[in-house]
Amino acid sequence: MGHSSSIAMGIALAKPSKTVYCFDGDGAFLMHMGAAAQIGQRNIHNFKHILLNNGSHDSVGGQPTVGFGVDFVEIAKACGYKYAISVSTKEELEEAFPRFAASEGPAFFEIKLSRKTRNRSRKAKG
Repeated sequence: MGHSSSIAMGIALAKPSKTVYCFDGDGAFLMHMGAAAQIGQRNIHNFKHILLNNGSHDSVGGQPTVGFGVDFVEIAKACGYKYAISVSTKEELEEAFPRFAASEGPAFFEIKLSRKTRNRSRKAKG
């Protein structure tokens, strides 16, 4: 669990002509905040960080995190990300994502989700 931002940082540094999108969870981000500081301070222009904040460690059992009580946008800015935004509705996401995608990195995009979103979608299918 975790380390996606560190791995994506390495890829972005190795391939500066490619835009690298990192998908991260709130629990993993909280456990590996040092990576955000490295990303921001290295000024990795091709790094796009997408945080899926559902307030839980959903991939390993759904234990709650403090994700909904943390201002991840302010943390990203404090770490040196050039662009940081948070959205919580589909409409906000659709409006904000093009600006995020067009921004110079490092850029941060938090998407606030309901807990157990992954499990609900599985149940709906079967």
